[in-house]
Amino acid sequence: MNLLYLFPDSTEVNGVGDLVLDWGGRNPFAHSLPLESRGAITYPQIFPAMFSAAECAAITALGEARVKAAAAVDGRSDLASRDYRVSDIAWIEPAQDSQWLYYRLGGIFSQVNASYGFELAGFVEPLQFTCYGAGQYFGWHVDIGGDATSLRKLSLTIQLSAADDYAGGDLQFHGGAEMPAARTQGTAVAFPSYLAHQVSPVTRGLRRSLVAWAYGPAFR
Repeated sequence: MNLLYLFPDSTEVNGVGDLVLDWGGRNPFAHSLPLESRGAITYPQIFPAMFSAAECAAITALGEARVKAAAAVDGRSDLASRDYRVSDIAWIEPAQDSQWLYYRLGGIFSQVNASYGFELAGFVEPLQFTCYGAGQYFGWHVDIGGDATSLRKLSLTIQLSAADDYAGGDLQFHGGAEMPAARTQGTAVAFPSYLAHQVSPVTRGLRRSLVAWAYGPAFR
């Protein structure tokens, strides 16, 4: 890819106050780099039938066996209001009964990352089992924050409920089209963690999902 202008390797001010730019002998207006464009980093992707109905039931059982609590936003200044997110969650830590799920999700992240090309290392946080009942929701947000969550690279949500188990509760992306296929049980939706998204209010029933984040070195 040809560059219109190459940034200098270093800048400094000399003894007489002049700015000195150094390109290592290269012409800043006649340089190219082996840069590869990746259009997928701007949108989510839907992967149907990643888990069977029986597997969704098994994941739900794992989540229901853990202690659920009202979801928090961990003091993030961009999500400070308790009213910003109203749902119940449980954390599925690595354990004998959940190892299979970690294995499966690790493989899925490797598969979907072929489109994104991010440098991923693994899971830092446990898997999040989330329940949205009538009147519950999660407002517009991004999954990346200013703390350790800045290392989240890819987000993945698995639809555990059948589509007719609830009404409302749509996963939506800012500026994106509606995704009715994302409501199909067992479907995975993968997206860069910096994409703004929300879960609209549930108006009937109970929506269950599993959320996981793949971590890696900070974007640079």
